[in-house]
Amino acid sequence: MSILGAGVVIGFALNLMGWLGNVFLLGPMWQRAFVGATSTDWRDSPWRDLFSLLPDFIYGITVCWLYVALIPRYGASLTTALRASALIAMVGVVTTYFGIANSGLLPWSISAATTLLALVTFVPGAWLVDRLLRPSAQP
Repeated sequence: MSILGAGVVIGFALNLMGWLGNVFLLGPMWQRAFVGATSTDWRDSPWRDLFSLLPDFIYGITVCWLYVALIPRYGASLTTALRASALIAMVGVVTTYFGIANSGLLPWSISAATTLLALVTFVPGAWLVDRLLRPSAQP
């Protein structure tokens, strides 16, 4: 499978796991975070939903690319996939939610919970990266 193809699969998986976690585990926290927030045209548009899906596809493609790039140094393994996933999660997710919370746009509690959820979703994502790309990565 190609890096792009695997990245799209990973992005879909990250979006699905994130949605499940945000709706079923963190739903009440999200509802409390937006009590009294004014509605905007953007917030009520389908474009907001579509744009909210984009980062996980970018993360998925980037994790796949990094995994393949790390194989010559560390070998094709779940550990290598976890390394790639951890780096992308730290750079993409942790810094993003830290900045959002620091700006005051979201309470620290939901930012921390969402960050933790995202980090957890990257673990099965790493497993999937290794499963999808290991055979094609072997010489």
